[in-house]
Amino acid sequence: MSERITRDIYAPLIGRRVLVGLTASSSVYRSIDLVRRLRRMGASVRVIASRESLEYIGVKLLEWASGDKVYTEMTGRVEHIELAEWADALVIAPATLKTLSMIAYGVLDQLLHLTASTMMGMGKKVIVVPTMNINLYRSPQYMDVIDKLRGFGVYIIEPLIEEDKAKYPPLTDLSHCIDALMNRGRDLGGRSILITAGATVEYIDPVRIISNPSSGLMGIILAREAACRGAHVDLVAGMIRYEPPYMVNIHRVDTTGEMYRLVRRLSTEKSYDAAVFAAAPADYKPISRSSVKIPTSEYRRLDLRLQETTKVVKAIPRHNRPRVKIVFAAETVNDHVELVERAKHKQVQYDADLVVANIVGRGRGFGSEYIDACLVTKDKHICFGTVRKEVIARRIIDYIVEGSSGAGESG
Repeated sequence: MSERITRDIYAPLIGRRVLVGLTASSSVYRSIDLVRRLRRMGASVRVIASRESLEYIGVKLLEWASGDKVYTEMTGRVEHIELAEWADALVIAPATLKTLSMIAYGVLDQLLHLTASTMMGMGKKVIVVPTMNINLYRSPQYMDVIDKLRGFGVYIIEPLIEEDKAKYPPLTDLSHCIDALMNRGRDLGGRSILITAGATVEYIDPVRIISNPSSGLMGIILAREAACRGAHVDLVAGMIRYEPPYMVNIHRVDTTGEMYRLVRRLSTEKSYDAAVFAAAPADYKPISRSSVKIPTSEYRRLDLRLQETTKVVKAIPRHNRPRVKIVFAAETVNDHVELVERAKHKQVQYDADLVVANIVGRGRGFGSEYIDACLVTKDKHICFGTVRKEVIARRIIDYIVEGSSGAGESG
């Protein structure tokens, strides 16, 4: 039944062992892709299926997905002890209200419930992904059960609320959260973070713009990492080519001026623990904008006069500065020495605690999954070479955890 999995280049779960628990939800078919994704991320995976879940999905398919046998029943071999000792974490996805209630109140008549309780007793991580009818999700019984599980140290990954349903989360967000919770935990619980992402545009006329090739991927990954680790995230996004995380507050903007004004308003109304300026706002805009489309039949050549746009990073009011302020600096330099020097200049210029200086071009930076970056503070710097953006995002969020006050929370 086993099949060799070819891992993605980014494999943060290498050497980790994950149990995936399945319950009787119509969304259980999504967990096939989750199991495959976790294996591609480097994890060894075993599946525990409740008896009822097997009415929705077959054992052979689960064995193919995990590359291992499927566990369902309790026998004299005390499988719950064996599995709990083997695993680093248990992820129950999807998790029905019935299963959550049984675990919360110690009704341990199935292998999945018994293994979850055993792992909690061992101090190992248990992660649940509730999916259910929206009325059950809003019920006092659900609230009671979730509060009890949080009190036991269980991590809750909230469902996607869409079409008045509590749905299985998008796979990219869910797998990232499992990775973040296993490798870091919910160490940003109670913190608020402002993040900007993507390119802005400046209009020449109603159909032509000035912009840049930023995809917004760096800001999106940062927002996802922070939210998975418990932060309340406001993501201010211009043009982005990727779907933003479902668990953040997304604020859409168009021009650099709009991004500046929105960041100004948000950072005036709220006190953020950290602000991360990962967007690539357009630096210039036309001095004058045509209100109608400029006809090419009349203008064979178009001369534009440009003026500098307002710096979004300066939108934060001084009296309400976040505890941690992080800016990005994209440069076309030849080496890290020059990159670090430019970063130190921008650190002073923008009153930043950390500058993420990165070399753009040659398949790195804008529009790429890779970045060649140095993290520069007043006293030190570290350069990574060309790595996946997820690697840098995690180090940035680690810096925020270290630099912001307040204790994280579980659940």
